[in-house]
Amino acid sequence: MKSLIYILLFSIVLVAACGEDRSGEQPFAPTVQTGTAAQTGDSVLLTGAVLTSPNSSLRECGFEYGNDTLRGKVVADTANTFSAYTDSLGKGTYYAVAYARNGVGTGHGDTIYFVVR
Repeated sequence: MKSLIYILLFSIVLVAACGEDRSGEQPFAPTVQTGTAAQTGDSVLLTGAVLTSPNSSLRECGFEYGNDTLRGKVVADTANTFSAYTDSLGKGTYYAVAYARNGVGTGHGDTIYFVVR
């Protein structure tokens, strides 16, 4: 009987130490945040972050960017925080959106706007 109590107490402590059990949670597309845009010469460094990607590992992270006449896409390292440089850009106002893809779908961050001078 005493050993049963110890096993029960050990099990409770083990479950409590492991944090929240999310194994029964349905996977869904990543939640993404678009960060900043910083001009470096004629290209721009874009940053972003994956806030959540429950029960599905990341497959691709990157940015879509452009303006009225240009559309571009750059792929970044697959990580919770990521960054990438655009191609050479002419002067003007551009938009950028961070995205991340997992086994369920693709999530997009908010659109940011930046000016290349």
